Amino acid sequence: MDTDNKPFSPTSQTDECGLNMRSLDRIAALLAEGLPGKTAQAEMCPALMRPVLMKGTPPQAVNSAVNLLLRPAGGGASFSELLEWRVLLIRRNTYYGVHSGQIALPGGKCEPGETYWQTACRETFEEVGVTEDCLSRLGELTSVYVLPSNYVIHPFVCIVRCSDALEVNPREVADYKFVPLAELDPARSRMHDFSYPDGSVKASPAWLYQDYVIWGATAMILSEFYRVLAAGG
Repeated sequence: MDTDNKPFSPTSQTDECGLNMRSLDRIAALLAEGLPGKTAQAEMCPALMRPVLMKGTPPQAVNSAVNLLLRPAGGGASFSELLEWRVLLIRRNTYYGVHSGQIALPGGKCEPGETYWQTACRETFEEVGVTEDCLSRLGELTSVYVLPSNYVIHPFVCIVRCSDALEVNPREVADYKFVPLAELDPARSRMHDFSYPDGSVKASPAWLYQDYVIWGATAMILSEFYRVLAAGG
């Protein structure tokens, strides 16, 4: 667990931005109570990653970090209201690499000397222009090892307090959407064929939201967060 920034702890019912502090405290408490981990991740695990899901992260894996950024919509007093909240997803630009053009959470590779939280915040600013002071960190999710890139992803859950439009970096981000959490129920996923670098085609679970195909490590992270919220519903 990353310890350089304590999870959010409310002291009043609403804050200066009008956010329901009890709802934020509820999410933070659920994240701190214990995570479903690989059991929840497995619901959206791609075919290629299934054999390694239950194994430990290899020692040579490259550390990275992402932010699951929430934008509240409605009170969030119940599970059904929380499902109206939205999560920021980006479409990565096309480049030479295994994650080219994929739907992702803002984040990237850790630089020397950085904590995971520092990485997530730096990458979030670089990609979508949201600064750390616009975020309220609620907690962390289970790390995910990504076999094709040899990255291990450390996910954080945050509230986006700034209401202004994002300032995306066109070199890294093609576009973005705020997707309702209700769309990210693992039970709503469908099997979709994906092409792999070795030329094979394998069916893996994915969500289809407008023109976004949400799958892979991003879907595994979102699946766990959905299950955390559902457990507290």
